[in-house]
Amino acid sequence: MRKEFKNEFSWSFSRDNLFNECKRKYYYNYYGSWEGWKKDSIDEVTRTLYVLKNLVNRKIWKGDAVHKEISRVLKSFETTGMIGSYEASVKRTTQIMREEFKFSKEKKYWSTDKSLRKVNALFEHEYEMDVSDQEWIDNYNEVIKCLKNFHNSEIVDELKNIGTDSIITIDSITPTPFDFNGEIIYVNLDLAYRVDDEVKIVDWKTGSAQSNTLQFVVYVFHTNETLGTPLNKLTVIEYNLQDNKQYIHKFNEKEILEAKEYIDSSMSKMKSYLYDPLNNSADISEFPRTEDDWKCAYCNFKKICFDLP
Repeated sequence: MRKEFKNEFSWSFSRDNLFNECKRKYYYNYYGSWEGWKKDSIDEVTRTLYVLKNLVNRKIWKGDAVHKEISRVLKSFETTGMIGSYEASVKRTTQIMREEFKFSKEKKYWSTDKSLRKVNALFEHEYEMDVSDQEWIDNYNEVIKCLKNFHNSEIVDELKNIGTDSIITIDSITPTPFDFNGEIIYVNLDLAYRVDDEVKIVDWKTGSAQSNTLQFVVYVFHTNETLGTPLNKLTVIEYNLQDNKQYIHKFNEKEILEAKEYIDSSMSKMKSYLYDPLNNSADISEFPRTEDDWKCAYCNFKKICFDLP
């Protein structure tokens, strides 16, 4: 008999961001939408929340397209020892984005039997936003620019020189869990590899938004805990593919301790909203909507949120 998939409590950088943004949105994402992937065996509200949860705007879609292609190239390199060409990346990504755009525009995400983690449902299509053809073209062109900068990057050159045995991990659809004081933390490293006795963690960025270093501290904390790599031998490379710039991050024991304290506090706050923390059980009435009305205009759940209790 197949083991039932249980909604277990966990912590991640993105989950913490959502919790701080809006408690109700947090509830919809992690509780209200649970089991919404069972299209033919779930109630309408749960299914709706699940679909809306998986909407992404065109900027996130851009980043997703870039990350997936980089992951394909690096996983192929890990197997074959060869980095595919930039031209092959452009051809493959262009075809995929065209198919995804058509799928989304026709709103097929409402009827698909596939997990929505494997397809793209665009916020702009669901809410029928007025986006010009040129804006879509600009978004695509930024994808191609990011891929070109990836293929021409020093990191790709270094990987070619040091070989496939240096690779520790490559971005995956499923985040990696690790234990923190008996709780689960999820991380998803875009790339980690060894150079002699050092470990480099690469985080590909495709936008202009300022990064939150907590994300990078968690990467270092995770790698230090799971691989035993000393902190002074761990480097995070924040690679902005849009601007073709690298930012180097290193962290000390004090910063790691502060991050652990923050995570512990964040977990406690999240659990304080649960009526049964032991079983990770939540009730919608305990999760208030944000009072920042401007956030609602860009929220995935705006079409249903105020119809619910």
